[in-house]
Amino acid sequence: MSITLSSVDGVNMFLALRSAVAASARIVESRITVGDCRTRILEVPGSGPLVLLLHGFADSADTWRELLAELARRGHRAVAIDLPGFGRASAVGRVDLLAEYDEFVTAALVSLRRADDAPAVLVGNSMGATVALRAAGDRPDVAAVVALAPAGLGFHPVLHKASNALDTLVPVLRVAYHVPYPAIGVRVAVAGYYRARLAPGLRNAWRFGSHFHGMADFRRVGALGRRLMAEVQAGCLDFGAMSAPVTLIWGSADPVCDVAGASTLLDAVPGSRLVMLHGSGHLPQIDATVAVADVLDGVVEQLAD
Repeated sequence: MSITLSSVDGVNMFLALRSAVAASARIVESRITVGDCRTRILEVPGSGPLVLLLHGFADSADTWRELLAELARRGHRAVAIDLPGFGRASAVGRVDLLAEYDEFVTAALVSLRRADDAPAVLVGNSMGATVALRAAGDRPDVAAVVALAPAGLGFHPVLHKASNALDTLVPVLRVAYHVPYPAIGVRVAVAGYYRARLAPGLRNAWRFGSHFHGMADFRRVGALGRRLMAEVQAGCLDFGAMSAPVTLIWGSADPVCDVAGASTLLDAVPGSRLVMLHGSGHLPQIDATVAVADVLDGVVEQLAD
């Protein structure tokens, strides 16, 4: 089958590409201090409420680059931030990780919202979605929450099996952690896993892997994962306290978090809703960027009514 492009098609493709490059160029990266944490933000200018983007476990603000560019094209002001312990942020300092993230998000909103800003829209993915849902209570700085595949509503059985298997391998891993694998080898391995299991694209995979500088980071992230899994499984969401509008976004092909758990929240939180994205995986912000931006458009428009 052959495809013939007219000159008009060529012009349209050029304009679309130029628009995409321009939107990406508007992403400003900077370092800020939030509470006691030195961290990094990626920001695009715009109007309306601040859209604060919270990444998932072991990820970073980089996971939101495509969505930031799309939100910039639509005129929204949005900020993606590295959560403590990940990306280029300072290490976590407390035993209770989710409580530390709660305080971090509150401090981030104080730092990032202007004096005359409307309450923010919190958007999170996986672990970040759980943190966002924990902020959906009666508070003046949060207007709405959009949670992409939140980790607090249940995992697929295969993830529980992998977690249990990892626990049995801890003694072996303690030895492996001390093997002087080259940093580039660790990054390639982590990036390969990301591309195979979480999201397509070499660039996205390399961004993810670039934050691993050797086995020490691999060991640190593994320890954080076990701590976080214990907190999530112990129950980390209070549905009765959620008063802000909640929108859940779930990919039908998510291999990590099970959408079956969404019904508990939908039944308990008035006005909450679920948007299913056919064919999308655990990171809809990457493999269904436009669809996620469409949902955010609707949330912001509803707040303006």
